[in-house]
Amino acid sequence: MTAPLSLTFAAWRAGPPKRYVTLAELLVRMGDFGMDLTWRVRLYDEGIHPELERAAAGDRIGTLTLLSLVAPDRQLVDGDYDGYDADGRLVLELQEFDSTSWDVRTAEPWLLDAIHRWFPDAEPSPPGVWDE
Repeated sequence: MTAPLSLTFAAWRAGPPKRYVTLAELLVRMGDFGMDLTWRVRLYDEGIHPELERAAAGDRIGTLTLLSLVAPDRQLVDGDYDGYDADGRLVLELQEFDSTSWDVRTAEPWLLDAIHRWFPDAEPSPPGVWDE
C-alpha cells in the first residue's frame, strides 16, 4: 500500500436509536470495492466468535464468506481486518478497537472521503494507532 492515510471514528453512533457500526456494515457500505477483496483476519479475544476464529486461522477469506460469518448486528471487540486486491496487494486495513472505535487505513482517497461522509466525526488517526 503506497502512502496510506487513516481515519478514526466512533463505533457507537448517537440515536435514536443508539447503534454500533459493525464490520458487516462497513463491508457493505464499500460496495464493489469491498466485495472484490480477500481478507486476513486477526482477533484478539479468543472464544467470542469461534467460527470466525476458525476461518481466520487459514488462508485469506473472501468478502462474502466474511459477511456470512459476521451477522449484521454482531459486535466484535478487538480485531484487525486486512483487505487484499486480486493482485495480492494490501489495499485496506480496518482495525476495531475495544468496541469504541474503528480505524481505517488505505491509499484510496475516495474511500477516505466516503468514510468521512458516512461518519462525519472521522478524524485522522492518532499517532501510534498503526504501530506494529
